[in-house]
Amino acid sequence: MSKQNRTGLIVMAAALGIVVAPSAMAAPKPFCQTYAKLAVSQNNSMQALNLGCSGFRWHNWYDGHYQWCRSSAKVSAQSEALVRHRALLGGQC
Repeated sequence: MSKQNRTGLIVMAAALGIVVAPSAMAAPKPFCQTYAKLAVSQNNSMQALNLGCSGFRWHNWYDGHYQWCRSSAKVSAQSEALVRHRALLGGQC
């Protein structure tokens, strides 16, 4: 993964507030819009790295990520983004 791609992922992860205290309520629209963009970007990075990750968290369907986020607690979405981030940094699913 290029330095520019890693920097972009880190910026997006920070925008999601991964280190911010969680909320038990459903995630708000603006947060979920950012989450879905990040999820698609992470999936595209995974494919570019040929990692072969699969399952519910690895796809490029923006609306699917967005709707899942809107039906979930913010902390759950933050956790999913972090799992994908770690997989990309570690080079394995």
